[in-house]
Amino acid sequence: MNESRALQLARLDPHQFTIQYPPSREYFQRSYRTRAGKMDVSELQRILIYVHIPFCEQKCGYCNFAVEAHSDAARHIRYVDALIKQIHRVHTLLPARTKVPGIDIGGGTPTMLSSSSLERLLLALRPFLSRTGNPMAVSTETTPRIASENPERLRVIVEGGVGRISMGLQSTNDDVLVSVGRGRQGSLGLRAAEAIRKAGFKRMNVDLIFALPGQAMADWKQDLDVAIRTGADSVTIYDCLYRGKGRPISRDPWHRPGPEDYGRMYDVAFEQLHAHGFHAPYGSVNFSQFGDETGTSLYFQGRLLDGLPYLGLGSSASSLVGDGWWFAPHRVGKWMEAIDHGGTLPQEDVYRLPIEERMAKYILLTLSFGILDPSRFLGVFREALEVRYGRALRHALDRGWIEYQGDLYRIRAGRFDQLPCIRALFYPPRAISWLEARRISRGKLSPSECCERTITRSTVRRVPQRR
Repeated sequence: MNESRALQLARLDPHQFTIQYPPSREYFQRSYRTRAGKMDVSELQRILIYVHIPFCEQKCGYCNFAVEAHSDAARHIRYVDALIKQIHRVHTLLPARTKVPGIDIGGGTPTMLSSSSLERLLLALRPFLSRTGNPMAVSTETTPRIASENPERLRVIVEGGVGRISMGLQSTNDDVLVSVGRGRQGSLGLRAAEAIRKAGFKRMNVDLIFALPGQAMADWKQDLDVAIRTGADSVTIYDCLYRGKGRPISRDPWHRPGPEDYGRMYDVAFEQLHAHGFHAPYGSVNFSQFGDETGTSLYFQGRLLDGLPYLGLGSSASSLVGDGWWFAPHRVGKWMEAIDHGGTLPQEDVYRLPIEERMAKYILLTLSFGILDPSRFLGVFREALEVRYGRALRHALDRGWIEYQGDLYRIRAGRFDQLPCIRALFYPPRAISWLEARRISRGKLSPSECCERTITRSTVRRVPQRR
C-alpha cells in the first residue's frame, strides 16, 4: 500500500516531491541524527570534492543554499585562508591512490572573491587537480554581472586550471528577477558570455529557472533564446522549487504553478533546445551540444549518476561517505574557528542513513537526467533495481509515465508533469508515514484519508528482465 499512499500525497502536494531528498531536514534529524565521529576515507578509490564559497550579492527568493550577502573583503580573505588550511589537511588525509574525478567550486558565488583570493585558492587546489586526469574536472560558477564587469577574475580562474564555468542567468526578465529578490542583470547575459568565451574556458554552461512566480511562457521562450545565443556548450534548466526551510519563496503566498505548468514549460524547452543542437534524454534538465557529455559538471555527474562519495569543504558543506552524511558548521564564523583550531572535517549535523534512505536520495537525483539505470544502481548498491523497486517500477510503467528502452527506464515523452508522482513512488515507507503525520498535525489530512484512493492494478505490466 505504500505506492497508493505516496501517490495520494503527491497529488495533494506535488511541490513536496522534488529532486531533493529528504522531504525535510527535520525528518532526518528526528530519525537518523547521530553524534559526530571520524569518517573513514582510508579505503576510498574515488571521491569527489566540493568547495563552498558562501558569499553572494544577495539572497534570492528561490535559493536555500547556505549563503550570506557579504562584500567584506577582509572576511573573504580570512575565509579563503581557512579554506586553504582545510584543503591541505584533506589532501594529506586521503590516500595517495585515491582519485578525484570531479571538483566543484560552488556557493554562493565563487567569483565574489577577488582575483588574488581566487588565485590563492586555486593554487591550494592544484594537488587535487593532479588526481583528476581530466582537463574539465574542475567547474565553478559566476553571475552575469560579475562575468561582464570583472573579466580579470575569469582569466585567473582559467589559468588556475578550471575547465568549466556555469553562468547563473536564471531569467532574462528583470521584473521576474526582482520579484524573487535578485538584482537586475538579465540583460547582461550575452555580454557576460562573450567575456567567458574570451577567457578561454573549455566549456560554458548557462543556468535557467522555469516556473518562477509570475513567469509567463513568453518570458521562458525568451530566456531559452538568449541562452542559445550565448553560444553555451550546455544549458541546465531548473524547475523552481517551492519547498525548503531556507528558501524564502516557500513562505510567500505567491501562486504556485501546478505540475501541468511545469510540464508545458519543460516541453517547450526540450523542443527548442533540441532544435538548436542540444541533446538530452526526455526528462533530463541537463542539455549538451556534445552527444557524449551529460551537460553537467563531472562532480555532479559522479555524484548523481555514479553515486560516488563526496567531501564538502567550507562552511555548511555536506559530505557523504558510506552511510554517513554530515554537514560542516553552518555559520561562517563558527566554521572558521573550527578550522583555526586544527579541524580537518568539522561536523555540526551528522546522520547515519540506512540503505533505503541512501537509495531514495540517489534515485531522485538520477531522475534529473530523465533515466533510471539498473546497471549503475547495481554498481552503487550491489542490489538489483527491479528487486528493490519492482512494485514502484510496475506502477510507473502501467500508467505510461516511464518506459523501458535500451536497458534503461526512461521518463516517457510528454510526462514531465508526472514527475512528482514518479518521485513519490520511490520514497521509503517511513518517509511517507512521516509526511502523512505532518499533514495530519497541520490539519491538511485526516487519518482516514491515508488509506483512501488505492490504485487499481487491472493491467499491471511486468518489469522487463535485463539481459
